[in-house]
Amino acid sequence: MSANGILQIVLDLLPLLIPILLIQAGLVIYALIDLNKRSTVKGTRVLWAVLLVIAAISFPTGILVSAAYLGWGRHAEV
Repeated sequence: MSANGILQIVLDLLPLLIPILLIQAGLVIYALIDLNKRSTVKGTRVLWAVLLVIAAISFPTGILVSAAYLGWGRHAEV
């Protein structure tokens, strides 16, 4: 497959990828804000922050890491 063929496939899928990337960015931003507000979290705060920032630029890991933090990591407060 030529470079033009790959580029055409990416351009065809772009309208489908944009909403997913926006959802991922929103989840990562929300998780980082929540991480900043909480006094305690499960695991280390620095590790969560690094994972969330790295995951923000990789797809679909951003959704998975954000969901892991929001579902498990933030529930340390009673």
